[in-house]
Amino acid sequence: MHRTHFDTRSKDWWLSHFFLPLGLGLLLLSLLTWLETDLWLSGWLFKLEGGVSSWPLRYWWLTENVLHTGGRDMVVLASAVLIGLLIASLVHPRFKPYRRGFLYLLASVATSVVLVRVGKSITQVNCPWDLQIFGGQFPYAPFPFSMQGEGFGGQCFPGGHSSGGFAWIALYYFAAQYFPSRRKVLLASVLAIGVIFGVTQELRGAHFLTHDIASLTLAWLVATLMYALFWRRAAVRTAPVQTLEAKAPQSSAL
Repeated sequence: MHRTHFDTRSKDWWLSHFFLPLGLGLLLLSLLTWLETDLWLSGWLFKLEGGVSSWPLRYWWLTENVLHTGGRDMVVLASAVLIGLLIASLVHPRFKPYRRGFLYLLASVATSVVLVRVGKSITQVNCPWDLQIFGGQFPYAPFPFSMQGEGFGGQCFPGGHSSGGFAWIALYYFAAQYFPSRRKVLLASVLAIGVIFGVTQELRGAHFLTHDIASLTLAWLVATLMYALFWRRAAVRTAPVQTLEAKAPQSSAL
């Protein structure tokens, strides 16, 4: 079986997996805020939907019931399955080799979601549908300007719904540890789900583009830090689960 080596003690690893994504994320957020891309993109979507005083797709069955509520339920179900697998690893020998990985996934996903929740309370950024230019009652103020005046108190930055998908980026590192050949497929799948969740909320007027980019950046950084914490060694250990991987189905899903 092909081995993936992540040397968490290497400066190159930290540069490529943490500091570079951090820098790119901050640069992109700063650039988009400076260019006021959020207003331009959301304004275009608002007009495209035929909005006048509200967002037409806010309560559409596909965006609200299927992609928002249904997507949230899917994340809750995935979390419940993960907790079940972690419990199973304590009592069943078949799952025991994955115990640390399951614990890593749970810690990383939970930390990402909690940090997004805390970030919402601190940044006080309003949702697009709350802004005067889109039929709401508040003026536009992106982070960090949203923290400097009264009349804000929104709970929309970083993006919450997209974070429910992006938080599972930790599956990339989980797969690198146990199923190296599947790590890129899992990463692409998680990114696709996060993007779908993000676009859904942008179409509903719940979030700006930068809100979801912030969630993506945060999720990647948390997953990377947690991986370095859980596996503080040079090489990824794959030998204990070689026979298990051979029995595992070829398809992968979140």
